Amino acid sequence: MHTCLVIPHYDHLDQFKPVLPQLAGTGLPLIVVDDASPEPVFMALKRLITESGFDVTLYRHEQNLGKGGAVTTGLRLATEKGYTHALQIDADGQHDIDCLGELLAMSEQHPDALVCGAPVFDETISAMRKYGRVLTNGLCRIEALSFSIVDAMCGFRCYPLAQVEPLLTGTKLPQKMGFDPEILVRSSWSGINLCFVPVQVKYPKEGRSHFRYLGDNLEITWMHTRLLLGMLVRAPQIFIRRVRGG
Repeated sequence: MHTCLVIPHYDHLDQFKPVLPQLAGTGLPLIVVDDASPEPVFMALKRLITESGFDVTLYRHEQNLGKGGAVTTGLRLATEKGYTHALQIDADGQHDIDCLGELLAMSEQHPDALVCGAPVFDETISAMRKYGRVLTNGLCRIEALSFSIVDAMCGFRCYPLAQVEPLLTGTKLPQKMGFDPEILVRSSWSGINLCFVPVQVKYPKEGRSHFRYLGDNLEITWMHTRLLLGMLVRAPQIFIRRVRGG
């Protein structure tokens, strides 16, 4: 395996500062995709990375695309650079970096699988987040016709690039918050094995969410509508593949 880290970033400089040395300490190269943060933030991010001396590739979107767009750019850059796997982790420090080794170990055991974090939350998670997640996960299991999706929203996962490349190039994936769940459902449809590793997740008080309640909820609703329709079309093919053990 030839693995790098892919970090989507938008205006999370304060949260990213303490995370950068921890990520660099893994010994893996970093690809940071800045999703058109305000100019002062981007310049400070660029200065932080330059002065760190770590192995970091910084790429900036000229226009804000959303988290999904930033992750897609990062995965494509990783493929162009010759990596076989890319481990996605958010820039805001929500994920326990100590769990990174477990994701990598699982990926080495199953190199063709998409290895995902199964979040273990503490008391910092709000009721709205908690129950919204339950709803999304349930819908994704129905859409995938599979209980293999333990959690569809955790942005801590290791992608096998050769396996997911057809999804990135041949499918119009969501550019914003719908990316994480949709690519899991479509990976399941494509026969990509999904593996899950428990990951500690926290929502610090000083953290900031860029979730847009109206716009992102509308996008996610439309995403589920499309995936449910897609599931109905693909259901016979999915059942036949599973009966055959594929």
